[in-house]
Amino acid sequence: MADTRLEVTTASVALDDGVFELDARLDIGIPEAGRRAIEAGLTLELDYQIEIARMRRYLPDAAVASLQQRFELSYHALSQRYLVRNLNTGEQHDFGSFQASLDRIAEVRGLPLLDSSLLEPGETYEFRVRAELNLQTVPDTLGWVLFWTDDWNATSEWFAWSLRR
Repeated sequence: MADTRLEVTTASVALDDGVFELDARLDIGIPEAGRRAIEAGLTLELDYQIEIARMRRYLPDAAVASLQQRFELSYHALSQRYLVRNLNTGEQHDFGSFQASLDRIAEVRGLPLLDSSLLEPGETYEFRVRAELNLQTVPDTLGWVLFWTDDWNATSEWFAWSLRR
């Protein structure tokens, strides 16, 4: 069985009406057995973990903000559709293919992070984002299978960049 692949490929922030917004893109690969498990009732949860810190020369960096954006991917057998739900907002979309649902959770556009007034002018800040993929709500029929494998869980490396305010 192939392992799950999870990597932040791009991430950036842009200022829009005084608010820093995040755009990020993931490379997600889930083995065929993982897709079948989702169709059998498994729920996949994807968490984007975002941290912002003011960089300091002689002291540890000062934390400014820490946020989490969470998505849930499941399969609705009756409609034969894949459901993607944003757990932060409750917004839900359905997709006809597994790949289309993965593509949806692999991209974040315009996610508000923090008000620009919270960052001091002239200071340098580090923005970091990573993703974590977890198994959730495992039915009893799949419990024995998941006992033998953790190939569907993955955590990406931190993707970091600095911004001078």
